[in-house]
Amino acid sequence: MADLLVSYSTLDGVYNALESATKTFEGASMPADGGAFGADDVTGAFATFRTAQERSAAWLGDTSRTLGQYAHDTKSLVQDADDGLAGKAEGAG
Repeated sequence: MADLLVSYSTLDGVYNALESATKTFEGASMPADGGAFGADDVTGAFATFRTAQERSAAWLGDTSRTLGQYAHDTKSLVQDADDGLAGKAEGAG
């Protein structure tokens, strides 16, 4: 049977990268029209685009947060399993 190896430093790196991504998406600056377009059709299209961009940034922020939490939880669960197995091995010896 093959060994299961879990790299805690990799999980920490994934968590940190995703936390950074979450902050980037949540703090994303959305462009404003500022009345520069003039034509109602162009202004309306820009508003539609901006709304889609805001939704996408929110979705990416939520997804990054969720995946980061998975990496954090995986590390915690594996550590707990390791501790439990070590305790059982010590008790059996």
